[in-house]
Amino acid sequence: MVTSEDTINIRELQPGDALTVTIERFNHKYLGETTVQGKTVLVPGSIPGETIRGEVIRNWKRRLLLKPAEILNPSSDRATPKCQHFTTCAGCQFQHITYDKQLELKEARLKSYFEDDHPAQPLPLRGVIGSPTPYRYRNSIKLHGPGEPGFWQVLGVDMMRNEECPICVESVDRALQEQRQKHFQDFTSKGILNVLIRGTKIGEIYIGPENPNPEEVAWLNEELTHPLTGVTYKLVVPAHAFWQGSTPMLPTLIEQVVRPIQEFSPDVLIESYCGMGLFGIMSAPFAKEIIGIEEHPLAIEAAKQNQQNLGVSNLRIFQGRTEDQLLEFLSDLPSEKSSLIVDPPRSGLPKKVLKQILKAPPQLLVYVSCSPESFAKNLRALCRETYQLKDMVGLDLFPQTKHLECVGVLERVN
Repeated sequence: MVTSEDTINIRELQPGDALTVTIERFNHKYLGETTVQGKTVLVPGSIPGETIRGEVIRNWKRRLLLKPAEILNPSSDRATPKCQHFTTCAGCQFQHITYDKQLELKEARLKSYFEDDHPAQPLPLRGVIGSPTPYRYRNSIKLHGPGEPGFWQVLGVDMMRNEECPICVESVDRALQEQRQKHFQDFTSKGILNVLIRGTKIGEIYIGPENPNPEEVAWLNEELTHPLTGVTYKLVVPAHAFWQGSTPMLPTLIEQVVRPIQEFSPDVLIESYCGMGLFGIMSAPFAKEIIGIEEHPLAIEAAKQNQQNLGVSNLRIFQGRTEDQLLEFLSDLPSEKSSLIVDPPRSGLPKKVLKQILKAPPQLLVYVSCSPESFAKNLRALCRETYQLKDMVGLDLFPQTKHLECVGVLERVN
């Protein structure tokens, strides 16, 4: 049945029916959205202003999901997706949009979280740095059951068995395709339904359980050239601990985080949520003493191995929760030439950590965030009286998706 929004009762539509709508806006997940007869209609892979003929996928009480079948008046910002699963897979939101427009959307989103009364205004925003490779950048993926492992569907409750993932580096995409041809039988036959695939810049690959037994933890070798010194580092990386997922943008991220440290030349630098100590190791040439705080034991082991292998003598790693240990280290900092790097999870800095920073604020604070929303929320507290936001930049670590990394440089107000 083919219908338009003014000739049907939208509540009666069934999966497989067709509906033509005009997209009014993006929602918070960057799905195209409009309202028909009081019901929200969601259309992945659409752009505001476009008229779409789509197929009904699901019809809930308050929402309806359409899969685009025909773009009747394409936007000038439209691009051709490179993945056959786009609009079905939940991983990418922007493959149908030109890359320049993607960066524009992300910058507008970042600014939207800083209202006019935000204490960081006027924003010292330098824009969003784009990736040199908008595809073939992601170095790891996780696939999940039940059943044969796959990716989440858009607004779905089931996993989809994707045949490819062109945002992944070639080694990861190739491994995915090979496993899919075998239906992941190497894992499902053993009852393993959560699978991790990770590849390194030098070509090593891990394909195995996302959460293996401790004796089965895999270690990979990675190579990284320091963007400020030109020195190439040989690193060991556990496949199962956090590592930045964008191979081509990692040097740019390091440069934006470490350059303020280089210019400030601190006597003491604390890196909280330090993971494998990446920013601390990269800051070692520019700080007299570095202290890393990390909770994950595998990341701690990697940090200490890399510290030893690279001969980084001015770095000390402490295992524990930032919430429990940070204030003790902050209290011992000198009043001048003290610095802190924070790279918290997506939820941002907990209130307890914010209070500790505000109680004993270091002179320089570099804030790395994977969530513009929590970043802006935390800066509202930090910049109210204690800090001034001196520099801010977005980094597009994950093109074709809604995600955006941010780096803010804050200086203590005297």
